[in-house]
Amino acid sequence: MFGQIEKYKETWKNNRTVTIKDLFSEEDANQIWQDYKNHKGFEPCFFTGEAEEDGSVPLRFASKGSPNYTLWTTKVNEMNANNEFTYRFSRTNWMHGLLVGLWRNEMFLSTISYITGEEEQLIWDRDRTFTSKYEEGDFLNRHTDHNHGRVAFVYQLTKDWNVQHGGLFHRLPDWQNVDKTVVPQFNQLTLFDVSGEGVPHMVTPVANGIKNARMGYSGWFS
Repeated sequence: MFGQIEKYKETWKNNRTVTIKDLFSEEDANQIWQDYKNHKGFEPCFFTGEAEEDGSVPLRFASKGSPNYTLWTTKVNEMNANNEFTYRFSRTNWMHGLLVGLWRNEMFLSTISYITGEEEQLIWDRDRTFTSKYEEGDFLNRHTDHNHGRVAFVYQLTKDWNVQHGGLFHRLPDWQNVDKTVVPQFNQLTLFDVSGEGVPHMVTPVANGIKNARMGYSGWFS
C-alpha cells in the first residue's frame, strides 16, 4: 500500500474511487478470512421499507428457513423488481482484532486521508461499520450514502470470485448507467466518495448456484 501512495492518490483524483491491493500481509489476510468464514454471528438482514408506529424503518432479521425469511425474501425481491430501495444480505457487527488494529492506526488514517485529498483527517467510528456476507440471491439495490460520511470503504474478504458470480459493485452517477464496476478480489480495499449528495451505487445479486460467499468489512470515514 505505502509504496504506491502517489499512484492511488492520482487515481482517486481522476475517478473519486480507488482500489488498494494487498492491504494486509498474505498471512494476516488469510487469518481474517478464516475467522470470518468460521464466524457464527452473521444474521440475514432485510430492508423492507415497512415503518414502525413512530415512523422509523428498522432492519429486519430472520434465520434462513424461517417463515419470515421466506416472507421478507418475497417482499424485497418484489421491491427490487420495482426499482425500490431494498436489500438482503447477512451481516455482523463483530470486528476482527487485526481490522481494529489497522483502522484505528493514525498512520493508516493519515494515509487514507492523503490519498483521498482530505485536508482534515478522516475519522473512523467502529459503530458505523459492519461486515457483510452475500450469498446466493443476496443483493443491495441502488442508493446513495447521503449523510453517512465523506469516504465509504469496503475491505474485501472474498476468495475465488469472478464476474459470473454476481455480487459486483456498480457505480451509477445518473442512476441508470454504470461508470465503474468492482469485482470483489481478496485482500483489497476500495474507497469511494460519498460526500455531498453521494453517488448512486449498488451490489448486483449473487448468481444462482454459487456456494461461495462474498464477504467484506465496510463503513464510512467521517
